[in-house]
Order: sequence, then structure tokens, then C-alpha cells
Amino acid sequence: TPTALTVATDALARLGVLVTRGHAIETLATANHFVFDKTGTLTHGRMTLEEVIPLGPLSADEACRLAAALEQGSEHPVALAMREAVREGALPTVAEVVATTGQGVTGRTSDGAVWIGRPEFVAAQLDVPVPAETAGLLTRGGTVVGLGDARGWLALFRFADMPRAEASVLSARLAGEGIPTVVLSGDAPAEAARVATQLGIGEAHGGMTPDGKQAFIAQLQAQPGAVVAMVGDGVNDAPVLAQAHVSVAMGGGTDLARNQADIVLLNENLEALGRGVDLARRTLRIIRQNLWWSFAYNFTSVPLAMAGLVTPWMAGIGMAGSSLLVVLNAMRLQRQPRGRKGV
Repeated sequence: TPTALTVATDALARLGVLVTRGHAIETLATANHFVFDKTGTLTHGRMTLEEVIPLGPLSADEACRLAAALEQGSEHPVALAMREAVREGALPTVAEVVATTGQGVTGRTSDGAVWIGRPEFVAAQLDVPVPAETAGLLTRGGTVVGLGDARGWLALFRFADMPRAEASVLSARLAGEGIPTVVLSGDAPAEAARVATQLGIGEAHGGMTPDGKQAFIAQLQAQPGAVVAMVGDGVNDAPVLAQAHVSVAMGGGTDLARNQADIVLLNENLEALGRGVDLARRTLRIIRQNLWWSFAYNFTSVPLAMAGLVTPWMAGIGMAGSSLLVVLNAMRLQRQPRGRKGV
């Protein structure tokens, strides 16, 4: 068993799949539920600012600069896209910045408190309804973010991101094996459903907080025989990655997500994850073969030795040959099966 796991770990690393915990290979091989984060996992996570709708006294450019100032310390793809949109020029001064995980960011300017994040989060701080313009932005796809201060709503922003091409291949392969797939996202339910439909994923839940994602995984795990694999990339995914039976983090994700994960996709290619599942299953088959050989060898050799039919030199050759056989069997994991390129 240790030989097979060692060879499999090396073979997975050469595929760009880094195993960081000992149970990961065996658990991945038996996973029968796959749950995916959306942004940065099923999509590239390289968002771009597509639309800005001013709703208050600030112009579109002023609203972008204020939003970028609030997002200065964040690694979220939305924050990166906002800062990229206003690379030139000075930003306003924002103090007392506090992030609410999975919701948004609060800060303070000379005009008072200011908030950016999910429209529902900002609306709750302002104690006003979500702007009617939000629905129109959501119909065009992407992620919608709101900005407001003590005076009321300041702007709405729409960000777009492209799905990974290999994500649909992986989801189709899992669906063909009868393995349920789910998208959990903090984005609006309509956007999560749109991406899931585009990629052929059977179930989608949007508007999820980190605690909500963790509770969803726990609910899945309560089903008899369920083995849940979670794939994510962001700081918001750390709790749910820790909850899952086996967790996979994208190599370009946050440090916290990678630290919590059992497996890291170094090349951020979901195709490699599909090949990793194949290799993990082959590893379990090799382990079973080696265990059966060990059982058969001992079951036949020990009685023969007790009967005096096995001499010391025969025992030495037999033991060495038995050990060599299981090692050579495990080494077969280094070979890529013919006709199974990619997922």
C-alpha cells in the first residue's frame, strides 16, 4: 500500500496535481459527489469591469475610484478587476476598512461610512431596497456589486468572467458516471444557474455565504455512503474545503484555500483533476491486487514452510520475488493508459 501511494503521488505531481495529505488519493477515488465554487474555479477568475451605473452624486469614474480604494487590501477577483479598471490616478483615502467574509467591505471616508459588496449587503447597511437597476444587470450575466454611503446608493458595477473550457468536459464525464455535480457561489442565483447550465452541471445554488456552503456540504455528507469532493480557490472557500471529505484548491487561489486543501491543482487545469480521479481509482485497484497477492502468497507459503517443504534459500528467493512483484505492480501507475488522454 505505501509503495502504491508513493508512486501515485509522484505520478499525480507530474500531472500538476499536488497531494498534500495522505488520505487524499483514496478518498478522491471513492468520491461520489463533486461540488464546485464558481469564480476562479469553474471560471478563470480574471474578471473585467463591464458596466458602471451611477446612482448618486458621484460620476462613474469617481465611483470606480472610491470602490478601488475600498478594495485595496482584497485578493478577491472582483477587487482585482476594480483596481485594474482604475490603474491611473490617485485614489481617495479610506480608513477603518473591515471585510465581511462573503458579503462585502466597510470603510470610512471624510463623508462618513461607505460600503461595497453584494447588493443585498449594501442595502442592509443603508436600510433601503436593492436598486431596480440590479435586475437588468443580472439578466446580462456576470457578477453585480453595489456601492453606497451614508447618502444612499452611489453605483452598481457589473463584472464578467469566462468559464474554463475544460470544466464542461469534466462535468460531462462525471455526469456520464452518474456522479452528481453542484455549483455553490456567492454570486446571484441567476448567475450561478447560468454558468451551471452552460457547463452542464446539474445543480446550482447562488447567494451562498461561507457558512451556507459549509452547511450544504454537511447536509450532503449526512446522506448514507456520501463521499464529497469540494473544489474551490478563494478565502471564502476555506471553511467548506475543510468540511469536505476531500478538498481540491486551484493553484492560483488564495494561500488560505491552498493550506486547507488536500490536493492543489498546480496548473489550474480541471482536465488534470479528471485524470487525477482516474489515477486515484487505478491506485486503489493496484492496492487491492497487492493485498490479494500478499494474502495468497502467505496462505500458501506459510503452511508449506511449516511442513518443512520450503528450504531457507527457497524462502529467501520467494520473499524477494514477492516484494519485487508488488513493487513492479505499483510502478505501473507511472504509465498513462493508452487511449485515455485528458479527461
